[in-house]
Order: sequence, then C-alpha cells, then structure tokens
Amino acid sequence: MFVTLLLAASLEVTSLPAPEYADCEVLTNCVFDVSQNAGGLFSLRIELDASPSNCVEVVFGHDTDGDGILSRREEGMITGWDCGEWKVVDCANGTETVCAGTPGRVRLDWRLYLGRDRNPRSLSAAVSGQPVFTELCQPPPPFLFDPAWNAAKIVRRGPGASNPRIDCSVDNAPITLLIR
Repeated sequence: MFVTLLLAASLEVTSLPAPEYADCEVLTNCVFDVSQNAGGLFSLRIELDASPSNCVEVVFGHDTDGDGILSRREEGMITGWDCGEWKVVDCANGTETVCAGTPGRVRLDWRLYLGRDRNPRSLSAAVSGQPVFTELCQPPPPFLFDPAWNAAKIVRRGPGASNPRIDCSVDNAPITLLIR
C-alpha cells in the first residue's frame, strides 16, 4: 500500500473590497503562515487587467506584533504589477527589480523552488508565457522566501476595475510511505 501525503499553506484571493473613490488604494491582510510547512515549492499567480496607471501587489512578511496587519516594518518581499511594469522589491533594503509590461489581461506565474534548508534554489517566472525577472533566477536571492512569513497583504490602486485574482501556495514535495 502506498500513501502519499501533500501538505500546503495556501492563499486564494479572488476579489478585493471596492474602493471608496476610483483612484483610491484598497488592501486586505491575510494569514499566510508558512512556518509549519517544510515546503519545497513557493508558487504565486497574479492575474489582472493591467493598465499604465493601476497596481496589484502582493506583500509577504512576518506579523511580529500579532495584530493581523502587515505594517511597513514587517514587510519582507513585494511582487506584482505597478503602473506599467512588473516588480519585485526586497523590503529590507528597498532594492527593486522591474520588467516592462503590456496593458491588458495578464498573468504572472511564479515558481520558486526551495532546498531542504528552505532557501531559494531556483526561480521560474513568466508573464503570459514570457520569462521575466531572469536576473533573479540563478541563483535566486534569499529575500524571495522566508520561512518565518505568516502574513500577506494584497494591495490594489488606480482607476478602474483591475479584477485581480491571486493564488499562492507553499507545497511540500510528496512524501510516499510504503507500508507492508
């Protein structure tokens, strides 16, 4: 008999609250605790109607004070669409990596493979099938994943509906048990 166990921390956001005004920022804080999972793959998908003036970002970090809100000092890494380009930000030092984008319905697919030590080993990132962030791929910098992250913040800014959908997970590699 074979038994396969799959464990995962996952986050799925299919809608955000409506802004009070068309050009306002809206955000939501979510629990995304990866500390209990061994995790071998950190995957993220952001899909939105991109324009030169809107923004949809996902911020990962550690809610150290436990208030359920990811404050600026608790942020670790930001990735997403911002005013015509895709970006990744190392929040500790403010370093930004950007890739030009095109308006319309677009999707970022992000697959960060982690070693047994939970450090990033390789990154595969593509927007609508085209590779992006190639300078972060080999080897990926450590700020792209922290096993202490326990929160995520989703931010949307700009006029018009961006209809974002965000799916994120940290999956364990399958563990197969052989029982005789």
